[in-house]
Amino acid sequence: MDWISHFIFGLSVTRLIYLDRPLDWNKNRTFILLVAAAASLFPDLDILTTHRSELHAPLVLAVLAGIIGLAFPIYFRPLLTGFLSHSLLDIFLFDNSKGTIRQIIDTAITNDTAASEVNEAVVDGVAANGIMLLYPLSRQMYSILLTETTYAFAAILILCVAVITVYLTRSSTDTYR
Repeated sequence: MDWISHFIFGLSVTRLIYLDRPLDWNKNRTFILLVAAAASLFPDLDILTTHRSELHAPLVLAVLAGIIGLAFPIYFRPLLTGFLSHSLLDIFLFDNSKGTIRQIIDTAITNDTAASEVNEAVVDGVAANGIMLLYPLSRQMYSILLTETTYAFAAILILCVAVITVYLTRSSTDTYR
């Protein structure tokens, strides 16, 4: 998934996690959102080395959140939620067998050589074979392949989670005022 999906989904899930903790939420809202936003994007730092490697592994991320949470307990929930929401979305892969990515690039870039280079960078440099779901116990990559239709459905689902979160947040905020 793309960084915008990670950001929206990570913040939405984090807010849902805090619905039952209104005092914590009201006291630390900005801090919680900043930590969750950073955590939801953090695993993609591995794009600098090997994308979707150890930094995408849920067990590694849970341990990292736990270690930081031991030293700074307020970080634990938003870190864990942001990290794991990222892994959850990245288990989904886009089926590009019909060349959809190149078609989108061709629409935006008219120079064929430049379009080919961008397509190669996106498909080869960013694409992955899933995530190492059970790392460090196993290096096997796991994924769920999405077609254009199911990918659009997943994107709509992410937006629905965000809209529901806004609705529930508004309702719960009114209750605690």
